[in-house]
Amino acid sequence: MFIDAGAEEAILPALWLQDTFIAKTGGSEIIGQMWAFPDKKGRPCCLIPEATALFQERKRELLAGRHEAGFFYIARCYRYERPQAGRYREFTQLGFEYLCPDPADALGRSRQLCLAFLDSLGLRYQLDGAAKRGLSYYLDGEGFEVRAPELGAQKQVVGGGAYREGAGFGIGLERLALALSIQAGQQETG
Repeated sequence: MFIDAGAEEAILPALWLQDTFIAKTGGSEIIGQMWAFPDKKGRPCCLIPEATALFQERKRELLAGRHEAGFFYIARCYRYERPQAGRYREFTQLGFEYLCPDPADALGRSRQLCLAFLDSLGLRYQLDGAAKRGLSYYLDGEGFEVRAPELGAQKQVVGGGAYREGAGFGIGLERLALALSIQAGQQETG
């Protein structure tokens, strides 16, 4: 579906410099949840806690002279937080980022692609199209969230929003799989 939408696959590293996430996420809780350590040269590195900051930092390289482009990825992400149902220290993020000079247009495209993908899976969900995203790189916190109510307290399966370089979203694949499994079980017993 992402390729059909014209997106290119981006391969993301698991290890990156901490400065990117500190600069891009501001004072968010992600900084306190990073698996951080110095590399062999003493540079402050971390296992990536999320992917959008990497696209913002690498925009010029990724666009390679183009005006705009879409990218999809599957990345392992890591956060030092208390594991619980649907919330893990290591998780898989499926994401899409649309880099362009018009964040509002990119947000509309991102949201449309996200919902088409979820619809193709048959997921029943709730869309919050006016969600305020907590990461400081989002423009005025502008974003959206998709929730699967049957997941309880950890019901968010998608988070997305607009930022200066474009817009995108990330899907927590473990939560998505759990929501689909619960829905399948409900359909069998219902």
